[in-house]
Amino acid sequence: MRLWFAALIAIAVMSGCTDPPPSAYVGDAAGGGSGSTGLALGSNASGEQCRQLPSGTPDVADIYCGSWEQPAARIVAMPQSAGATPMAVATAGGWRQTLDLRFVCQAPAATSILGTEQAAVLQCTRRIGGWPQVALVAAINGRIYAADGIVPTLGVMQRAIGVQSGRIGAATVALPPSAADALLASQLAAHAFRAGDVGEYQRLMDVGARANLAENFATAETAYRAALALQQRVLGPRAPDTVDALISLALQLSDQGRFAEADALFAQAEPLAPAADDKAASARLLHYRALDALNQGQDTQALTLLNQAATRYAALVPPESLAANAAPASDSFIAMPDQRLMTDPTAQSALMGLIEVRRYQSVALRMLGRGQQSAAAIASAQDLANANRLNMPLVSARLTRTSATADVLLGEDSAAASGLSAARTDFDRIVPETRPVAETALLQAGVAVKRGDASRALALCGTGASLLRELRSGVDPTLLEPCLTTYAAEAARRPADRQALLRAMFETSELAQDSVTSREIDEAATRLAASARDPKVAQAIRRRQDASDHLALLYQQRDALAGGAPPGSLSPRAPQTAAALDKAIADAQADLADADSALQAAAPNYGQLVQQVVPAADVLRALRPGEALAAITLTRHGGWAFLLRDGTIDVAPVHGDTATMAALVEHVRASIESPSGKLPPFDTRDAHAIYTGTLGALAPRLVGVKSLVVAPTGPLLSIPFALLLTAPADPADLADAHWLLRDMTIAHVPSAANFVALRKAGGSHAPHPWFGFGGFHPVTLAQAAASFPGATCRDSAQLFAGLPPLPFAQRELDAARALTGASPSDELTGAAFTVAAVERMDLREFRVLHFATHALLPAELRCENQPAIVTSDSPGARDASGALLTAGDVVGLDLDANLVVLSACNTGGPGNTTSGDSLSGLARAFFFAGARSMLVTHWSINDQTSAFLVADTLSRMANGATLAEALRGAQLGLIARAGKDLPVALSHPFFWAPFALIGEGGVTSGAARTAMR
Repeated sequence: MRLWFAALIAIAVMSGCTDPPPSAYVGDAAGGGSGSTGLALGSNASGEQCRQLPSGTPDVADIYCGSWEQPAARIVAMPQSAGATPMAVATAGGWRQTLDLRFVCQAPAATSILGTEQAAVLQCTRRIGGWPQVALVAAINGRIYAADGIVPTLGVMQRAIGVQSGRIGAATVALPPSAADALLASQLAAHAFRAGDVGEYQRLMDVGARANLAENFATAETAYRAALALQQRVLGPRAPDTVDALISLALQLSDQGRFAEADALFAQAEPLAPAADDKAASARLLHYRALDALNQGQDTQALTLLNQAATRYAALVPPESLAANAAPASDSFIAMPDQRLMTDPTAQSALMGLIEVRRYQSVALRMLGRGQQSAAAIASAQDLANANRLNMPLVSARLTRTSATADVLLGEDSAAASGLSAARTDFDRIVPETRPVAETALLQAGVAVKRGDASRALALCGTGASLLRELRSGVDPTLLEPCLTTYAAEAARRPADRQALLRAMFETSELAQDSVTSREIDEAATRLAASARDPKVAQAIRRRQDASDHLALLYQQRDALAGGAPPGSLSPRAPQTAAALDKAIADAQADLADADSALQAAAPNYGQLVQQVVPAADVLRALRPGEALAAITLTRHGGWAFLLRDGTIDVAPVHGDTATMAALVEHVRASIESPSGKLPPFDTRDAHAIYTGTLGALAPRLVGVKSLVVAPTGPLLSIPFALLLTAPADPADLADAHWLLRDMTIAHVPSAANFVALRKAGGSHAPHPWFGFGGFHPVTLAQAAASFPGATCRDSAQLFAGLPPLPFAQRELDAARALTGASPSDELTGAAFTVAAVERMDLREFRVLHFATHALLPAELRCENQPAIVTSDSPGARDASGALLTAGDVVGLDLDANLVVLSACNTGGPGNTTSGDSLSGLARAFFFAGARSMLVTHWSINDQTSAFLVADTLSRMANGATLAEALRGAQLGLIARAGKDLPVALSHPFFWAPFALIGEGGVTSGAARTAMR
């Protein structure tokens, strides 16, 4: 996955220019600050103390209120010329033109202030942020006083005008009533906020922008969420002017690979952007949608969106700025050739947006292999920045790096090397020790490889990879390609250093295995390992994980509510109003902070225990005799397969890139899943091609391997490796086909770090062997419709209510209970199998948990945004909310399980074969809750054969086999019987291969194994 981030430049670069300098009104002196005492003006309508300070420009005064460090209001005094009535000044002229650049104002209304003085008042909103503003013009003693500020300062502005004009004394506290007071009352009734709220919003947006630029997307997400919540509280949950914070948040989610969540927020923003006061909002939405598409590898779609965004941005940029000629470098924003940019925040953000869009057009064109066009696009971006004197280091670093990558495509290696060196120097100065620095070092390594300088390439690879490990951050595998290729070549050239180089190569490749699933498994496994050593540490870890998950769930609920989620679609246990959710979020944030402190005290080295990249030595140490780990890294242009066994590492190139493997996986899955219900012939050719392209070259080293742990990436996560063919096979004769499963047991892990963490965790200490769930009672259509109301959710309600019974599920549970020696009471079935009943149980008491029921993914149940296990509903329930055990519910469970069996459809996928993380949220949730391994399904299963496979697997475990051995025996047993005492069709992988083992395959059904030391 490639992560692209928007510059959010309107805040990050030009935040000091969103308010015009005093010289934009009168004179040309520098503005004043807020550090002096100034003239006390009492409190504003929100109770904040305000003071007036000179701006540094004659006849211009700034008013500061509360904790906000920017002026909450500004007053300009000027001589009253002939005909310059308050209404005339408020309607047209220079002051009104300047006002209109920053605000959207209604027509002025005649009013009075200070008792009898004639005035005009305007109701406005800020173009950037949408905060309610008010503007006031008064004529007193031959002078015009023109003021604007946030709504709560209206009374303070009147008092300041009274003091400046001499109508009242500085010590006057109470003002005579005026007609303008009615406006203040009505505005505050509609939007109650403080100057501090506006200041906090801007601070949060600025923090988010800086974190985004440093590619710290989680921190940026937190800041933007807080800014959005603050804004929505004042303006309303679906106010158009919340769109900027909304799409900024969506982009951070996309940058973390959370595409479904991002898409939901972008969808909320679609109707808001055209109605926003910020004219650039629609262009920015297209811009950020394009970056989301780039994150997902949709380069052509991204380019289309970028072209549309460029057109909309350009329409908002002053023609003089578009046509400006390049000038000598200058760090001075004041030196811009078009002075309108000094006072027009829309023009500012549009100009920076256009520069960024042109830069990303260059990126998209480069990804599409269109080198000349890519170079032209980045040159255009640089010319536009230089012509408008935007020579700030951060802007220059981003432009220079993109220009250098275009030079690489054109073969201009010297220019590329020089540009990347300059960019890295700038990044290191502005955002040191961050992802941009690391990624630029990796790009430099790529140029060094092209120039034949292997020594420099490996030094740069080490620099970039080391920093990414410190940051605990993954990276686009394409950036790692030159490093991996160089390590492999040097290992072949230097036999004496071969293993050391391959260790470095393997550890570098792990940076491409960053995923939500991988991180959650590592955290859960660390907690399980700690439980055996120090239960208090395990409790602190669990508390921190629960607090983090609870906060994430509240955020999701708030996003859904703000997006107009229908009544009943939220969890019945969640607050149902925005105000209640905001309070719950504030409480959850405090709880998370407290949990973080408690964890730091209990386990100061917790961060070091949860590893994304593990040393190759740790993997080799964790492997048992006869066991090997195969890690496969796919890139845009190829990939590498690693085999770790018997203390050594072997490596071979993958024959096929990410796109090729995605197509092969899609073909194989299509030969298993048939929408018509008729089983198609199995695609033996592509099942063999996947094997030869990944593990085939390592086949000699696989001889003698009894247990294989596979850590695949990308689309390869979407299939069980058991169905790969090590030799060509006839689709009409699958019973004798040479499946990889025939040679060895197979377990899957999302990353090598997961394998080590789960192996260290050891086995369960639970006293009881098994507990089963199933035999659900379908909900009624009326109950389903109450949970999923409205025409758009009718299909979801009908699907949910129409789920068929599973007659073999009860037989599966009965057989499993008997085979594991569990008590007859260790089942929850029928009407008793409800969400509430599952959550009441002490599930830490059981080593194996077994669910035999339906499961639904959001792609199937469109009006439910979480995957879920189907249960019975509570007796007499009005709706069906109690009949879905969602992923959010599962993470709240507390398990100590060797194995969780999800004998239902699609519990491990199917996922997006290009996403790099196909495990569904349901499987991830069980790992988070405390499972060491899982049996999950990759497609819709046959009720009867799945019952047989699960029962046979548990039977073999009961007789001492490990989980991996037991599953293999059950699958081979079914294949062996196909065409003999069972129909030959059962040799098709649809029947025997839906279950994949994820996690620790070495566990047994017995007591705990000793954790790896």
